[in-house]
Amino acid sequence: MKEPIERELKILIKEEDMNFIIKSYDLNKYKIQTNIYYDTLDGKVKQKNGAVRIRIIDDLYIFTLKIRKDAITHFEYEKEVDTKDLLKIKDEEILTWLKTHDIPFHELIPIVSFTTKRYEKDLERATLCADITQYDHHVDYELEYEYKYEHDGISYFNQILKPIHLQYIKNCPSKIARAFNKS
Repeated sequence: MKEPIERELKILIKEEDMNFIIKSYDLNKYKIQTNIYYDTLDGKVKQKNGAVRIRIIDDLYIFTLKIRKDAITHFEYEKEVDTKDLLKIKDEEILTWLKTHDIPFHELIPIVSFTTKRYEKDLERATLCADITQYDHHVDYELEYEYKYEHDGISYFNQILKPIHLQYIKNCPSKIARAFNKS
């Protein structure tokens, strides 16, 4: 079985830079995603540098478990489910993923939710995502370069960033971390 790996480069940008990227890459279609994140009261998921989420896009519900491998790589387990209520999930594969990573399913509770307007463009080597995320206390703008296969993604991402006078150095904090930042 292929290892469930997600490799991505992410950077926060200004609203005007987001508008430039959307126009430059002809990103005229978007999806609205509502993300509900879960953890235990004592933060077992966070302690594992992980995230448990249900993503809602229209009538589609997607369960995701991410566990950080390194600064730009995650193990990502993802599966469509038939409910947005995590504790109603009975799928044995999902329960096994959680058990394998020592995440107690019945202790998970919703900790935060927010909405993202996501524009996507398939490039030759990656998918470019332009995300406008509305949190309770702020809005932010994130550009993401998600690898389709292994290559020098940093060089390619920096070419995308060059017209807005930015350079990728390291990934910005995750959306879940930013959701708790009140500024």
